[in-house]
Amino acid sequence: MTRVTTLERLVARAAEQHGFVRAADATELGIDPTRLRKLAAAGRLDRRGHGLYRFNAFPATAHDEFHEAVLAANGVGVIAGEAALALWELADVNPRQIELVVPRTYTPRRRGHERYKFVRRNLDPADIDTVDNIPTLTPQLAIADAIKAGIAGELIEQAIANARARRLIGQVAEARLRVQLADRAGRPTRRAT
Repeated sequence: MTRVTTLERLVARAAEQHGFVRAADATELGIDPTRLRKLAAAGRLDRRGHGLYRFNAFPATAHDEFHEAVLAANGVGVIAGEAALALWELADVNPRQIELVVPRTYTPRRRGHERYKFVRRNLDPADIDTVDNIPTLTPQLAIADAIKAGIAGELIEQAIANARARRLIGQVAEARLRVQLADRAGRPTRRAT
């Protein structure tokens, strides 16, 4: 029987998380979190934030920033807003901040989260899906939230059409979203950033 090393356990966890590991992951795996600092000092990990590291050996992907955001929120965040539309590849948006829905009880650290916008609300498990192993609002809820947020109508139309074409939403959901968009028509819209 072969013995699995500390490094192998951390790498296995990182493989599930786009190369990222948290101090909490180390603790969960029975590894002293100070081991992460030592691996960073040795050049094997890159420190990305408080208790958050990334293995240098993992190639960068287009979705790394989204997974990093979820882990920076202690693993309780769910990608939302324009970021969810981008992650689902539903609309041509380029969010300045990654929006995360976090539980009402979550309190972010005072520093280090400038790249994120936290929205406190409790979600039903049915409101959450995954894209590339990243917890994300369902396409229907992401689009509905984008309508409420005032995202430009042409981007909403694009998101609805793409979600429907890819069968991420059904005909009834499409109709509901179009009604929501039409109801908003009298209110000002904002362009996606």
